[in-house]
Amino acid sequence: MSPSPASRRRPALLALLGAGLVGALVLAGPAAVADEGLTEESHSRYELRASGSEVRATVTTTIGNVTPDRGLTYYFYTSYAIPVPAGAERVRATSGGAPLSVSLESTEDPSTRYAVASFAPLRYGRTRTIEWSFDVPGEPVRSKDYTRVGDGFATFAASGVGDVGRTTVEVVLPASMTFDATSDSFTEKRTGKTVTYTATENSDKDGIWAVVSARDPKKADEKRVDVAGTTLTLQSFPGDKKWTTFVSRKLTKGLPALEDVVGRPWPGGLETIREDVSPKVLGYAWFDPGKDEIVIPEDLDDVTLYHELGHAWLNPDRLKERWLSEGMTEVVAHRVVARTGGTSDPWRAPDRGSDVALPLSDWEASPGELDADVEAYGYAASYTAVQRLIGGLDDNAFTAVVSASQAGESAYERPGSTDENHGRTDWRRFLDLVETRGDVAGAPKVLRTWVLTGDQQAKLKARSAARDAYAALDEADGAWEPPLGLRTAMTEWEFGDAKAARSALNGAAADAGAVQAAADAAGLEVPATVRAAYEDASDDAQYAELATLLPRAADVTTQVGEAVRAAEADRDPVSGLGASVLGVERSAERARDDLAAGDLDDAAAHAGAASDRAGVATAAGAGLVVLVLAAGGGVVALVVRGRRRARRRAQEAAAAGPAQPSVVAGSVVEDPLEQGVVLPAAGDAEVPRRGADPFEAGPRQHPL
Repeated sequence: MSPSPASRRRPALLALLGAGLVGALVLAGPAAVADEGLTEESHSRYELRASGSEVRATVTTTIGNVTPDRGLTYYFYTSYAIPVPAGAERVRATSGGAPLSVSLESTEDPSTRYAVASFAPLRYGRTRTIEWSFDVPGEPVRSKDYTRVGDGFATFAASGVGDVGRTTVEVVLPASMTFDATSDSFTEKRTGKTVTYTATENSDKDGIWAVVSARDPKKADEKRVDVAGTTLTLQSFPGDKKWTTFVSRKLTKGLPALEDVVGRPWPGGLETIREDVSPKVLGYAWFDPGKDEIVIPEDLDDVTLYHELGHAWLNPDRLKERWLSEGMTEVVAHRVVARTGGTSDPWRAPDRGSDVALPLSDWEASPGELDADVEAYGYAASYTAVQRLIGGLDDNAFTAVVSASQAGESAYERPGSTDENHGRTDWRRFLDLVETRGDVAGAPKVLRTWVLTGDQQAKLKARSAARDAYAALDEADGAWEPPLGLRTAMTEWEFGDAKAARSALNGAAADAGAVQAAADAAGLEVPATVRAAYEDASDDAQYAELATLLPRAADVTTQVGEAVRAAEADRDPVSGLGASVLGVERSAERARDDLAAGDLDDAAAHAGAASDRAGVATAAGAGLVVLVLAAGGGVVALVVRGRRRARRRAQEAAAAGPAQPSVVAGSVVEDPLEQGVVLPAAGDAEVPRRGADPFEAGPRQHPL
């Protein structure tokens, strides 16, 4: 929701009209008197003609002179005035069936004039009833006079001058038309094809004054626009192609830019953008999620369009406080205007010491419940506060803060994460995000000036000390996030709980840093379970467990790193043979796997085994060489004996005749592909097989 361009230019428009025009009197006589000298009663009726070409108004006023004569001094009235739309035509007044002379006088507002009727002196104790009539034809779109009357729409001021309880204003419209007004006191009564809206409660001491707006939704020009993966329908006044072209062009350029600036894709929830004069009437445009529509005025204003589109993301469902929702959306809108090459007229900083100024935290009433001056202050101050907080950030930092605010992130969680401490963004969360993600200095001062009440300001001192302590702990625990319990306390501004959590952690942050340092030195990853145990800790019992877990994790990580280095060390052939047979590399790999799984005990056992075996790898390798050489001598003898036997058998076979060749145990295979492979005879010693792992083959012990 945002104020319309007209209300930006004339923020006190509604208050000016209501207080300055209704009940205006022209007094004449030997002595000037205040309007308390008159009693006033009126009945006003405004009826939109079926043709839709104009509004017909009739007003009946009855005034009475209650100022008594004083001796030879007589108090009397010779004229009386009512406010009428500036473009009113055929203004007439009669009294007692006789026509009265009527003149029209200008006012400070271009949409209203005075109709002044003159008559014979009205003496003390006398009354006069005046019957007025006039037609309201309306003005062209985008004219300074907000009065509009056309096919399917009408906007005009409806007023009645009178004392409390003696004033009535009626507005009669076709039943097909919607109705909006600056006053909430209208009741409705349907009669056939028309609806009569009636107000009887004075809007101020002078009577009833309201600007009303009527619209027939079926009488509109429509155009569909495809942009950013969605289709939107534009509904304009009949024939207002200029508005349709403007909005279509701005949507095509601006919606993708909004996605970039907010940092999130188009959320949907919008089907229609409607042109209406109601924003001029009420003083603000709006996004209606119930109807999936945006209602904006006829003015060709970039900021209002982008502001209302921005509310698709930045709305009370996401941003808890009105000033934050309106201020952030306005700042985003101006940024999008600048990015798309448009021009804008930002709010000027209002006077913080003015009579209507208030802490923005108290600006929570719905639009219409506060007067126009307070509303104008609220919008201007909200823009000023948010602009001073994040308006100076570069594009990346600006989007980071806005996106996190829209998503409900906590400043004490990783950017983009909403798994923990997710919630609607209020002034406290916003301040944390501005300082943490935006690195904005002086943010608390801005809030003190524009936003916070005295009680809220008192919370900032405790926050400052808590954030300093939190930063120190976060520095000590390296790249890890502080424990969840502490992050939650900081997010919720429960600084006593935060202090208790820091005390219970009692050095855990430094231990967490030591684990990471050990992992870096070892060239290993920190066990995910160990990191999770630290970051997810949220109560005293879990904090206490960290005192044992983290130092143990650091020690085991160091052991595994030493084992891995020992396994990967360069070796000569002898020690390499020993390390291979002893399974040093396999033990180190198991230690690494156990550590990654968070099994610290098994990791320590395998790391110790790997390091111990690496220490005797040279001796083991040398022993294996000796064993192989000894075994090799026995094989040579067997080969010699085998060859002798083979020659004898060959001689015997030659004498006996041809025979099929056979392979004899213990002999050399004559097949060229098998040459050099010795088959041991039964009962010969077993030759160790290459590649066998003595630690994987059962209970056998290594020959050493």
